[in-house]
Amino acid sequence: MFFYIGIDLSDKFLDSCITNSFGDVISRNRFDFDDRGFSAFLCELQEHEVSSENCAIGLENPRSRLVDFLIQREFAVLLTNPKSIARYRESRIASKAKSDQADAQLIADYIREHHKSLRRISIPDQTIRELSILLEDRDRLVQQKVRFSNQLTSTLKEYFPQALDMFSCIANKSALEFLRKVDTFAQLKSLSTADIEQLLRDCQINRKDSKENFHNVMKKPVSQVSQAVIRAKVRLKNAILTHLILLTEQIDDYEKQIQQVMDETPHGDLFRSLPGSDYILAGKLLVLYSSRNFRSANEVQSLCGTVPYTVRSGQSKAVRFRKGCSKFGRKTFHQLAFSSLRGCQWAKKRLSQKRKEGKGLHHSLRCLANSWVKVTFAMWRDKTPYDESKYLVSVASHIINQPASVLGG
Repeated sequence: MFFYIGIDLSDKFLDSCITNSFGDVISRNRFDFDDRGFSAFLCELQEHEVSSENCAIGLENPRSRLVDFLIQREFAVLLTNPKSIARYRESRIASKAKSDQADAQLIADYIREHHKSLRRISIPDQTIRELSILLEDRDRLVQQKVRFSNQLTSTLKEYFPQALDMFSCIANKSALEFLRKVDTFAQLKSLSTADIEQLLRDCQINRKDSKENFHNVMKKPVSQVSQAVIRAKVRLKNAILTHLILLTEQIDDYEKQIQQVMDETPHGDLFRSLPGSDYILAGKLLVLYSSRNFRSANEVQSLCGTVPYTVRSGQSKAVRFRKGCSKFGRKTFHQLAFSSLRGCQWAKKRLSQKRKEGKGLHHSLRCLANSWVKVTFAMWRDKTPYDESKYLVSVASHIINQPASVLGG
């Protein structure tokens, strides 16, 4: 007898439902979400003669501690999409009633009916896993930095807008150091020429164009702002600045750690050979390709949403944007497409061609990203670094081997 087990997780509990291959409910139970609860759940399985060889377990959260606990004991854990379970609930329960116990049974029934199409969760190599977590946490810190940067911009607009004109990015290190030393435009205007030159050196504003822009802004008059507003906003500016400086330092530390892990990882330098790639982008590509055993570039394209999907019904046909995909993969290849424009001529031409066809910028970047999927898949399959001349030869060979009807002959 084979068993299908559904698990619904919450912050404090895990609700389980054990069913057999006919859909009959063998057991329902609730356990605490801790190590004791996990052990009690294993005892429950043993009582009903359920082992790692004769069961499949379905749940919605692949990053739960429970997943590690089960996979270490060689259980097959299947990942279910929360949206798919929600639609399945609607098809089964007309009243749309919901409970954790009922959801556990729904998940058990769902994996029994769809287990062939569900992905089995696997734990990657420890180094890849650490790299994946570091990259994800770094992105969260970057998002926080963007939020604080937007708050700082909004604050400066109210009392010190000249600072925004002095720097192309108010969150870079030079700008943050400048704002740490200078509170108001009036204070800046009161400095002597020698003090201003020293300030520029301290803030590492050394480029000629940056200095010229700084001095041009210095010629502007002081804005007429209430002293009450200035005092209040200076306090807020300093509070936001504290967070931004700390976040910048922490992001730098994360990037150093990511670089160190990449240097110690087999094939860690493989995707560094891509034009415009850095350790962050190369690390994301490495994590993406190490997470699954892709059999073709088309699998990667579908997973990462770089290709649309087609809907056919009768004589109608529609091509639609692929929303259901790995957001991590989509962002990674979108970033690769954008970064490659700096040093790859064929990428620039491909983007320009798509733009001339009337496609929007992001649509054109997705088309370019789709090409990069094929390139990176071949790199990963053969474990060879990027070689643009080799790629161009491959493209030329593909064109030459096209049928005459396709070439217009």
